[in-house]
Amino acid sequence: MSPSRFLLPSLLTLGLVLVSLPVLSAQTADEKALAAYRLNMATVRKVAAATQAFAAEQAKNPKVQELTKIRAEIEALEEKDELTDAESEKLDKLRERQEALEQEMDREDDSADVNDNQSLADMEASIKKMPQAMAILSREGLTPREYTLCMMALLQAAMIEGFSQGKADLANLPAGVNPDNVRFVRENKAELE
Repeated sequence: MSPSRFLLPSLLTLGLVLVSLPVLSAQTADEKALAAYRLNMATVRKVAAATQAFAAEQAKNPKVQELTKIRAEIEALEEKDELTDAESEKLDKLRERQEALEQEMDREDDSADVNDNQSLADMEASIKKMPQAMAILSREGLTPREYTLCMMALLQAAMIEGFSQGKADLANLPAGVNPDNVRFVRENKAELE
C-alpha cells in the first residue's frame, strides 16, 4: 500500500481527534493560513508517510497492543451464538479492562494536550512536545507547521469535496478555503483514496 493510500483513512481519524477545533471559522489567522496554503502531491506524500509512521510508532505502545488484543478477544466472544458462564465472565472482565485502558490512554492524551488544539499554532506546539513525532517529521523533511497546514488543508478540501459529492462550486467556497486545494483533491482522488 502506498503511503498516500493510507492518508484518507488517517484523515478521517485525525478529523475525529481534531473535532475540538471549533475553530477555523472563528480564527482569522488560521483561515488566512489555510486559504494561502496550496497542496501539492510531493508534500502530501511526505505527510502520508509521516502519518503512517506515527501510526506504526503508536502501534508499538504496549497499551495499544493490549487494547488491540482485548478488542479482538471481545469481538471473538461476541460472535459466538451462546456463551458459557466462564466465557460471559471473561467477556465482562475484558470489557472492564478495555474501559480502564481507554480511560488511561485518554488521560495520557489529555496531559499531552493532544485533544485541546484550538488553532494551527496549538497543533504545532503539541507536535513539538513529542520527540518521536519530531524525529519522524524531520526524517520526512517536514516541519510541524508544514505538516499541520497540509493535514488541515487536505482534511478541509477532502471534506468539502466529499460532502458536495464532487460538485462544490469552487468560486463560492467559505472563507479560509483555497479552491486550488479542493481542485487538487478532485483531480487526485484516485491516488488519495
